[in-house]
Amino acid sequence: MRRRVLAGIAAVAALWGALGSPPSVAAHALRQSSDPGDGATLQQSPPVVSITFGEEPDAKLSTIEVLDTAGQQHQQGAAQALPNDPRTLRVAVNHLDKGVYTVAWRTVSAVDGHTAAGAFTFGVGVDAAAVAAAPPPSSAYTGSTRPSDLAVAGRWLLYIGLFALLGATFTRIVVADAARPAPPVALGGAWLVAIAGVLVVSGAQASDAGVTWSQLFSTSIGHSLTQRLVPLAITGLALSVSVAGPVRVRRAALAIAGAGAAASLLADVVNSHAAAGSYSVINDLLQWVHAVAGGIWLGGLAFLLLGVRGEPSQVKARSVRRFSAAALVAVLAVVATGIVRAVVEVGSWGSVLTTDYGRLIVIKSTLLTVLVVLGAINRLRSVPAASQSLRGLRRVSTGELAVAAGALLFAAALVNVAPPSSAQAAPPGPPAVVAQGNDFATTVRLSLQVSPGTAGFNQFSGTVTDYDTGQPVDASSVELRFSLPAQPSLGESTLTLTRTSAGSYTARGGNLSLDGTWTVTALVVRGASSVEVPLQVTPRVTPPKIDVSRIAGLPTLYTIHLTQQRTVQVYLDPDRPGNDIFHATFFDANGNELPVTSASIAFAPAGQSAAALQTRMLEPGHYVANVSVGAQKYGFDITGTTSTGETVSTHIDLTPGS
Repeated sequence: MRRRVLAGIAAVAALWGALGSPPSVAAHALRQSSDPGDGATLQQSPPVVSITFGEEPDAKLSTIEVLDTAGQQHQQGAAQALPNDPRTLRVAVNHLDKGVYTVAWRTVSAVDGHTAAGAFTFGVGVDAAAVAAAPPPSSAYTGSTRPSDLAVAGRWLLYIGLFALLGATFTRIVVADAARPAPPVALGGAWLVAIAGVLVVSGAQASDAGVTWSQLFSTSIGHSLTQRLVPLAITGLALSVSVAGPVRVRRAALAIAGAGAAASLLADVVNSHAAAGSYSVINDLLQWVHAVAGGIWLGGLAFLLLGVRGEPSQVKARSVRRFSAAALVAVLAVVATGIVRAVVEVGSWGSVLTTDYGRLIVIKSTLLTVLVVLGAINRLRSVPAASQSLRGLRRVSTGELAVAAGALLFAAALVNVAPPSSAQAAPPGPPAVVAQGNDFATTVRLSLQVSPGTAGFNQFSGTVTDYDTGQPVDASSVELRFSLPAQPSLGESTLTLTRTSAGSYTARGGNLSLDGTWTVTALVVRGASSVEVPLQVTPRVTPPKIDVSRIAGLPTLYTIHLTQQRTVQVYLDPDRPGNDIFHATFFDANGNELPVTSASIAFAPAGQSAAALQTRMLEPGHYVANVSVGAQKYGFDITGTTSTGETVSTHIDLTPGS
């Protein structure tokens, strides 16, 4: 039997080598958002850079670097976690001169110990095109680390050892009176394999994170190591007691040893994918039941074969039947919990064959199906015949154990590859802003999608079709020209969308730099047949927090909260339909008037395009404009430029006299 199992394991290892390890691992601690954002263009240097990850990173083992195009670092000190949000890391930044900068980050997940890395760019005092065109410095981290063979091998050893311990203790307690006890050396060997697996897993994680063994126990990796080792230490002590003494004491010691193995499996579960997403307690419980049931089934099968060595007998046949009944329950638990966990982690059918995790799930599920078939053959044929012959049981069970080794190998690989659900951890963004129009001669239609559709850096995607037939129109490019009527001082900017396929064109740009309704003229370049399509695009505005102060006999005062704890206070005077004066005063974080050197105010009835007002400055930071209003809602766009060249803008809807 031993030779057949070893041959099966060798075949599984050869399959793993032929397939190769998955090309990439993307641990859960991946960037979800950042400030500045990817591709952002800032007017002045930010004081800090912060990144929010999909899973809590270990701040001691994670880094954020801010690099210029020459690779020089500009961050101050180490990355720190926000006290009220451990998933967000931030680092202070030296004053950044005009240019393009790359933020290179590297994380070690505090949940599962995996490493990940990435980079994004932003600009200071430059346009969006410069940010998009600048390559990251060669010293920037890119991509994520590969799942090392050492990490997979360590987890494989851990699973084999723990499964064997669970199966051995279960089998000896449940069927010991009907089967020959397993040799103590087998139990000790399983324990040593589990210990080796824990050490290899932690060593691989420490190596990936660049942590020495002397530093290990002050990190999340060391904490995970302790959580796995302590129950195994208890298991080892209990096993030493189980080899001698009264039967009652030995059985109690075996029960403690089995509980220790189950506790070590639980510690491994809470330091893996199951603990990373929503409903972590439920997912942890399902994953733990999946693993414990697998250990009872497969580990128990191995020690059952050791216990029924020799010639068949009624006593051994009774052992086989008793174990078969327990194994059936375990198999059902493995299948049920496995299906639920796969659905949770894969997320959609489209991710099954298009992701490394999905493909590993398919392989593991295939091996599990083979195991179920072999188990059914044993239950229907080998178990009833056990009193006369154990040959069929041994032959089929040997095949089961070889296939089980393969299933555990791919299960070990799954732990080192992020499930598709981790890439979906960030909530979906708002739908794109869409503008549609046609040329004056009605020859073409243009649909322009702007994503994410907010002021700043956006992805522009245009679709050009024939006006009458709806067929794609092939043009060499689509050139967009932007202007903001409410602020003519901004001038015009342009962006060329490049052809991706017939009728489809795309580009990225920061042309929609401010809130407001933009006039966009699209030139569909087709030689002598070129046409212009007029469009209007209004970036999506996130409503600001507004405090309202009403005092009888005085105009209603509105305080609009901006970024960096700044505010704008606005009001209409006398705040009734007719001729009014609109006031806007800018304040800094300390409540002092912000020295805004120029400002513009535009307004319009709700749902209409805004028109610029004649704005005059009463003092730096305080601006007014005459406006004639009726008893309806009006939208006001307020934009100011500080003495440092920074733009401050906001929007408010007011109804005079309300």
